[in-house]
Amino acid sequence: MNMEIQTFRALPLFASLSADEAALLIRNSRISQCKRGRFLYMHGDANNYFYVVCRGTVQVFRETPDGHEITSNILIAGDTINADEVVSGLTIHMANARAVDELAVLEIPVKWLRDNLKDLGSLSAHLLTGLADRLRSAEMEAEHLTTMSAAQIVACYLQKICVLYNFDPHGFELPYTKTLIASRLRMELETFSRTLQKLKDQGVTVTGSHVSFSNIRKAENFSCSECSIAEDCATHRLLHARLDQRSGRGA
Repeated sequence: MNMEIQTFRALPLFASLSADEAALLIRNSRISQCKRGRFLYMHGDANNYFYVVCRGTVQVFRETPDGHEITSNILIAGDTINADEVVSGLTIHMANARAVDELAVLEIPVKWLRDNLKDLGSLSAHLLTGLADRLRSAEMEAEHLTTMSAAQIVACYLQKICVLYNFDPHGFELPYTKTLIASRLRMELETFSRTLQKLKDQGVTVTGSHVSFSNIRKAENFSCSECSIAEDCATHRLLHARLDQRSGRGA
């Protein structure tokens, strides 16, 4: 039981629940394992469980009629997978969810959750905040696809990965395959690979799966020149805070 409570507390969605609320969730949920490459669910399956990633990575995607995968999200530990479907009352899944690597997910029965949400304190507010954040991200992605070049979009995404995983900007390995990243960015793999080679002049060097920012300021100026929130970008704030910490200035 103590290990399960620790698992719950490590997930931001449940961090503010009381001990009684956490215990109630624990009694009515389970942690399931999913092997790499296996589907957690497929488009059209019954929407029976609300999923939260405990460990690993999930690809959420749809398939086009000609067999191409369009990735709408890549989710990691702490992320909810199908909160939008649960909140909107959908009875089937509208996309596929597949394990990118070894995966552990928290499963909560959707019917039970809907019936008991009022007894779970701040959980409703956290769910709505998370959905609002995803909506804002989707709006920004739509803007970027319209206003930014492929190279700018890739440079922006590499900075986000660096912050998301707390990588050292001076050198890190891509956490996903280039095929998956290309799908996430709505690009063909060939286009994505060519674009990576164009970033060297903009302060970003990519060799194989290794990425290094030789000039983070230059990369930011390049990627953000067409972005409407460039002056209030959380990625930039976090990236520079971590650079300061690593250099000792943030200590």
